[in-house]
Amino acid sequence: MPDFNMVVIGAGGGPNENDLSSYIVKTSSARWEDGSLCLDAGSGLGALAGILTQHPRLFGSDHGHKTDVPESPQQAAVDVYYSISAFIISHGHLDHVTSLVLAAGSQSGPSKRIYALPTTIRVLETVFNGLIWPKLAMHERGTVPKSFYLYEPMSPQDGYTQVSPGISARVMPVTHGICSHSVDRAYESSAWFIRNDKTGSEFLYFGDVEPDSISNNPRTRQVWRAAAPKIKSGKLHTIFLECSWRSDRPNAMLFGHLSPPHVLEELRNLATEIRTYDGKSEPAIQPPPSLFASILAALGFGPKAPPPPPPFPDSQLLGSLKDIRLVVTHCKSTPEIFPDGATIADVICDEIRCLTNAAGLGITIFAAKQGDAIDI
Repeated sequence: MPDFNMVVIGAGGGPNENDLSSYIVKTSSARWEDGSLCLDAGSGLGALAGILTQHPRLFGSDHGHKTDVPESPQQAAVDVYYSISAFIISHGHLDHVTSLVLAAGSQSGPSKRIYALPTTIRVLETVFNGLIWPKLAMHERGTVPKSFYLYEPMSPQDGYTQVSPGISARVMPVTHGICSHSVDRAYESSAWFIRNDKTGSEFLYFGDVEPDSISNNPRTRQVWRAAAPKIKSGKLHTIFLECSWRSDRPNAMLFGHLSPPHVLEELRNLATEIRTYDGKSEPAIQPPPSLFASILAALGFGPKAPPPPPPFPDSQLLGSLKDIRLVVTHCKSTPEIFPDGATIADVICDEIRCLTNAAGLGITIFAAKQGDAIDI
């Protein structure tokens, strides 16, 4: 029996605004109507209504939702979307928050919480500022209108926090390209460990992320280091990771995203962390640097991060990821038409699969697609 049920409201990375990052998830023992968790909120009600037009029983009796025989796809979409109890937002870019913003103030039920890094909360505060959009989100201070969102900043030091019924989450920062407004010029995104509190099983969800190998502030290795003991113990077997571009995309044009060769690099890093894990304890969570330390680091001074473990040859990494499913997300749509009805996500996955098969990592690769029901 799976630990989680997920439905993909949107999986693309733009520019098609109808298919943007948004995933709703619950524990397999729960009902959708009892409250679900939404990972990012790019596409929303409109996309969901379109999905339910084609798959009206997607949230039906098999999943315990009251939309078993919906009055209309639009009403069913409202029922499903308004049953979301909390949002996890990986970063503040529009393709990850559009539906969160548009639906603000119109949802029924208790206030919905937004979990994100403090930097992402600050970005959202510039959106819900009364100019771009009404001030419909706030920090919990006194009485809060039910129609408002509640900001819930989270940091790696918080560990696991319950975010929705039966689900806890832990956040780790990653880097999503450069930003002239940031002290260290790094735009902060995040990766999230999502845990079923009853079974202890987890999956790993990445927002947008760039390759450590070309990053101004490489931090993905720390996520792999935290994932290694969970994989070794059998608690974690599914990873959602973006790959926005095809293999021929030059590094200078990645704009804070991954391409298939860089996905292979990152998976090798994960395999190396699994190979070197001593089985004794999980790695300690490092506190974030102070503002002064960040400025020194940006200027080339201050302590350097410890070097990563030496790489292993492929022969020593064979089969290291044989129990892992990689779900590829955030493939950017193109006007190109591919043979046999393939999508850009299919093409990118094929390129990743060729590279990982040649490296012998043993990992299973498939793409997240809008309307998919994924059991984890």
